[in-house]
Amino acid sequence: METSIKSYQAVAGPFRDAVVAATNARKFVRLEYLTDLSEFIKADVALRRLYEQDGAEFLEFATGETVRLDRVVSIGGELSPLFPGYANYSCDC
Repeated sequence: METSIKSYQAVAGPFRDAVVAATNARKFVRLEYLTDLSEFIKADVALRRLYEQDGAEFLEFATGETVRLDRVVSIGGELSPLFPGYANYSCDC
């Protein structure tokens, strides 16, 4: 995914801890995130690593795909503090 690094918002606290734990566990986890086109994606993914590049943090999936950490809405049920309005959002179509 290509996005502007200038607009990157750092993520900290319990949410970041949940990301690190899910990455270290290397198991499938429910991940909800927004694409560059603001599409809401909900998927069960295996995470390979969390890494920093050019001042932004990224999650890499086992498939090789990446998502910028500040685009992740929730991981394993833990809601990102950057998306408080998504607390009761559901898209189980």
